[in-house]
Amino acid sequence: MGLKRLSVSPYDYVVVDVETNGFRSKEHDLLSISLYKPDDGLEYDRFLPLDLNEAVYTTEVNGITKSKLEGRTHLTQDELDGLFERFELGSRTLLHYGNIDEKFIREYFKRQGLRGFERLRFYNFKRMVCSSKFSDGSLTKDRLCGAFGIDGVTEVHTGINDCKLEWRLFEAFGGNYILATMRAFHWQFSVLSPDYIIPVSYLSAIPNLSRLYERPYIAYEAEEVFRLHVAGEHVRRFGSNFSGNTVEHLINVMSGAEVQDNREFLKENYCKNRRIGEMEHDTRPVFMRMNQDGTVTAVDESHKERESELNACLADMRAQIEPMIDFIKKSVFNDGPIMSQELIVCRDLGIMAMCDLSSKDAVLEIKTTSWHPESYAEQLYYEANGRSAYLLTMEWGDGEVDFVVNSVRVGPGEKPNDKRAAAIDRLGKSLKDSGLEVAEYRSSVKPIRVRCRSCGKEWDESRYRIVNGKSFCSVCHPEMAAVRSGGRGRDDAQRRQRLTKEEALSIRARRYAEKVSSRSGGGLRVVESSYVGSKDPVTVECLSCGRLWQPRADHLLSKCYCSKCLRPNRGCTK
Repeated sequence: MGLKRLSVSPYDYVVVDVETNGFRSKEHDLLSISLYKPDDGLEYDRFLPLDLNEAVYTTEVNGITKSKLEGRTHLTQDELDGLFERFELGSRTLLHYGNIDEKFIREYFKRQGLRGFERLRFYNFKRMVCSSKFSDGSLTKDRLCGAFGIDGVTEVHTGINDCKLEWRLFEAFGGNYILATMRAFHWQFSVLSPDYIIPVSYLSAIPNLSRLYERPYIAYEAEEVFRLHVAGEHVRRFGSNFSGNTVEHLINVMSGAEVQDNREFLKENYCKNRRIGEMEHDTRPVFMRMNQDGTVTAVDESHKERESELNACLADMRAQIEPMIDFIKKSVFNDGPIMSQELIVCRDLGIMAMCDLSSKDAVLEIKTTSWHPESYAEQLYYEANGRSAYLLTMEWGDGEVDFVVNSVRVGPGEKPNDKRAAAIDRLGKSLKDSGLEVAEYRSSVKPIRVRCRSCGKEWDESRYRIVNGKSFCSVCHPEMAAVRSGGRGRDDAQRRQRLTKEEALSIRARRYAEKVSSRSGGGLRVVESSYVGSKDPVTVECLSCGRLWQPRADHLLSKCYCSKCLRPNRGCTK
């Protein structure tokens, strides 16, 4: 396991920080470069002129205005050579927090024809913080500084100040990898121990942690063996992890699974990590008690409405999922005793797994998402421990859900070297049952050209529809085409295809603004004309205090409140 402590010697590093005009290094300007040499305190702070953009969009974040950049000149090769000499850039590691610094510097060097980028060695020490990619967005650099007792954080960022804060935060880590665990009301920070047995679910949910564990690549083959369509007035997928906990609990109850008690082992294992701090997060938990009859009860009286919604959904499901429960009992577990939360420990690799449902012959993992089996191959491999493996996923619609069981064969294999070939192979497997094949694969962000093996028709299809088994040939299956278009026919489909980029952006902006308004309880208003994309700044107004600010669009969705006003409750089931 790669938990070797990093050097924290100030003689090994130069801290770099950039201020930018957005998040896209090829489309947004680099506004400033700052360097800090921690051993002798040498500083460099340099503003750069606008080149790609006509205005500064990020003034509220970094305090940089267009007037500050007037008369500025670009970095010259002579000036850069001088920086290499004074800051020893060729022999030290450029330390930074986040993934934009290196990208923006690389693109700036290209645009200005500067030599020397290949001599630079960057290290993003955000990789030392191992936290779930499904967190609420509260684990920011500024708040980490507060958690580790580092003062000097300002609301408006400046390059040199950020460099000094980043160095002090790096020192606070002590060269250790930090496990950030999201508890009910706070983040808990611990130094990872080499003796800690890592839950296999962490390896997919925490990318920074996954990089530290050397283990075999797990290949898979999947075959759908059961599908059940469930519909009802109250059937819907709930936010946070309400659906995950409650639907899994209902399946456990109806299948008669015996819950295994692993609390003592889990507590002892986690305590191998040295606790070094904590920090409040933005999520306000909603606790639900799981009842023996498959229903839930809100612990707090104020959450009774959510309790009623969940139980209504569960009631609609319970009346219809008996065939799936029978399939699980008979075809997966051969009418034998079923366990829930069976613990499997692979001590050689320091990996453990807990099975949703299992018996002596098989395991069944339950997921409320419709993700591809590849996403869970590793988890199924360690859970199965040589047994047969099954994956139950759910495909949600408006008032409906499809329960899908796949038989998954997993085992160590050779990791594909060609990502393109691997992607085409995965898509081909997803299309197999639809009678389609991949005609042309352009890139991971573009539509996939597919071909009907029966009639030869070709068209562009979205990755989402392919992966979720929703692709079909409209020539061979006209009845499905009519259902998909809602009976509107070919004219309406052609009208949608004629949307201009501006019209499509306007539609996305409107939907985004509606989502922000809904999540904020009507407290925030997005200026729709400012919306460009999820990774770009968007202008938002607080309707209570009138404040205007420009957060990143996807960050706003995870924190839909005004920091100067009260924060609304947000929910999760524990």
